[in-house]
Amino acid sequence: MKRREALKAIVIGGATATVGGAGKVLGAAQLPEDPARVSDSSAAPTAFTPKYFSDHEFAVISRLADLIIPRDTGPGALDARTPEYIDLQISEMPAAQTQVSGGVQWLDRYSNERFGKAFLDCSEVQQTEILDQLADGKTVPPELASARSFFVLVRALTCDGFYSSKLGFEDLGYKGNTAVEWHGCTHSEHGK
Repeated sequence: MKRREALKAIVIGGATATVGGAGKVLGAAQLPEDPARVSDSSAAPTAFTPKYFSDHEFAVISRLADLIIPRDTGPGALDARTPEYIDLQISEMPAAQTQVSGGVQWLDRYSNERFGKAFLDCSEVQQTEILDQLADGKTVPPELASARSFFVLVRALTCDGFYSSKLGFEDLGYKGNTAVEWHGCTHSEHGK
């Protein structure tokens, strides 16, 4: 199963628990106009100013979201403005702020130890190697447990943000509120 299909399966299972909360946060937020929806192609999109993250933290979170749901077979997390969603969510989650900011610091420190450079300066192969270490909870060594918790939170927020967006709904094949035709029971009474 490819990563995008695995993420879709995870999201479909948890969609009812997360979309309502996402709507509240995004509904109250003033996001810049979506560049994909600007009708005048000469109009420059408004720059996003993070509500919680520093510029560096926002850049790292943006890179993580892009690695988690890349532009491969369709639009990715950056197309759906998922990093902005994550910033807005974290700004409303004081208990998670230290974990996320500390996780960004850990990524830079760990990248420096392994590759001699900060996370954003690493190649995609190196970045993916670090995240692959954290992705499988069964193989994560105890000393990386906190880093895994950070990654799991960012991955969950990335999925929530992407799959609760218009692009995410389209990626899931969601058709909206449509009528379902009921044809009755299709198995025979004798073959129960």
